[in-house]
Amino acid sequence: MQLLSTRSYRCHYHPKDRNGYPATCDSGVLPFVQIKARDAENAQRIAHQLTGCSISSVERLEEAWA
Repeated sequence: MQLLSTRSYRCHYHPKDRNGYPATCDSGVLPFVQIKARDAENAQRIAHQLTGCSISSVERLEEAWA
């Protein structure tokens, strides 16, 4: 069995209002969730399942080496 490597991703999403429609973001800053996944597409799918919202962007987070 092969172990799959997971990486950290930050997924920004468009929140919904109480009627289920995408809410406007006056500040221009979208909320995000951080996900561990094997690739960006998988992270996007997981973020959509968690939030129930459309995903705006997915960024891979690199580990900082001291």
